[in-house]
Amino acid sequence: MKASAVIMAAAALQGVAADFWVNYLRRIEVTRYGAPTEVGVAFTHAPEITCDSAMGPKIWPNVGDASGSHPGMRCEPGDDVGFPLYRDPLNVVEFNTLNELPGHHTIYKGRNYAMVDLSGFKTGQCYLNRTFVHDLDCPNEEGQVALTGSSMFFCFSDIWI
Repeated sequence: MKASAVIMAAAALQGVAADFWVNYLRRIEVTRYGAPTEVGVAFTHAPEITCDSAMGPKIWPNVGDASGSHPGMRCEPGDDVGFPLYRDPLNVVEFNTLNELPGHHTIYKGRNYAMVDLSGFKTGQCYLNRTFVHDLDCPNEEGQVALTGSSMFFCFSDIWI
């Protein structure tokens, strides 16, 4: 009886919407080989980012074109306003993670921050949330990692990341 209850609960969870955070991050990894920098969008399950998780989220780069086979994130307007927001206002945020989740979607301010896919189908509802500021300086095996940025959106969606 208990096994069937567990199976039913697991099946019910499959239809529950996932939630995730969309963050704008700048990661500078200072090593003896130089200081490679990654700047762009990262998706996380929690709004807080710690030194333990600083190397974790993949950062999808800023790009002028996030269509088709061009991975990354495009913002309109695309102006850099500096730390901690880096990109503001967020009128249009398009991200394309190719075959990785969450995929290719666009969040539109003019549509009350709805997240839509390439067919125009609403795939989630996002809420502008710039309250979580990230400003970490973390040691790693070869030097230091500086991670700065902020949250952009909190999103409800059936997309599992």
